[in-house]
Amino acid sequence: MTEGMQQLEAFEKFSTWKKRQTPLCVTVIERGKPEDVFSAYIDAIDQAAPQVGICLGIKQYATFDVGDAKFSIEPDRVVASRDDIEWLIFEEEN
Repeated sequence: MTEGMQQLEAFEKFSTWKKRQTPLCVTVIERGKPEDVFSAYIDAIDQAAPQVGICLGIKQYATFDVGDAKFSIEPDRVVASRDDIEWLIFEEEN
């Protein structure tokens, strides 16, 4: 699957999660930094940018730039990685 197709599939999954307000566990891993884990909902997506915005709670938001990322898509999880130094893991909470 090409990177463009992977991005399209990832954004389709993000869109589904946004519409359903699916609770997610979002993990941010950057080499050399402590791992950050958030419980969140997808609040905004912009495939043209490409960015994903999450709502962490009342008036708490974060936006992630997923440009140049390679995507791995599973039934309940999307992993965006860049240059093997940054990873964003969006996973449905159980």
